[in-house]
Amino acid sequence: MTVWELEPRRGIRASGIELTLGMDRAAARAALAATMAGPKSHFPDEDDFTNDADGTWIRLRHDGDALQMIEFLRGDLRLDGIALHGGATWPALREQLAARGFDFESAAVLADGQECGSLGVNIATHDDVGGDGDGIEWVIVSADFE
Repeated sequence: MTVWELEPRRGIRASGIELTLGMDRAAARAALAATMAGPKSHFPDEDDFTNDADGTWIRLRHDGDALQMIEFLRGDLRLDGIALHGGATWPALREQLAARGFDFESAAVLADGQECGSLGVNIATHDDVGGDGDGIEWVIVSADFE
């Protein structure tokens, strides 16, 4: 299983792959080409990448050719050993992050979830998006979260 690491306000990385906000779309596609299927897209500004072997699903949103948002939708994403996805639940995750000084507020940029400006993330649960449960639906990294 690939373990991805959140780089606050910057992007995510795993096994020699770095996805950073602002990077060129062609560079992001090239970085993921060897280990993930894709890109697939439902919209011109999106690229979806999956790895069925380890269950990872990442959506990249672009503004022109610049990477604007990284949506981590399935897989193992961590911050200094704290699981942010892949079995994490919001009450426990919020407590762990609060213990490290990270505060969350109701989403201001997106319609759903909780945002933390110091991490540059929006975290939504299944409940937040109309599903059931407090498991994590997504972790989105963007410079837009203040």
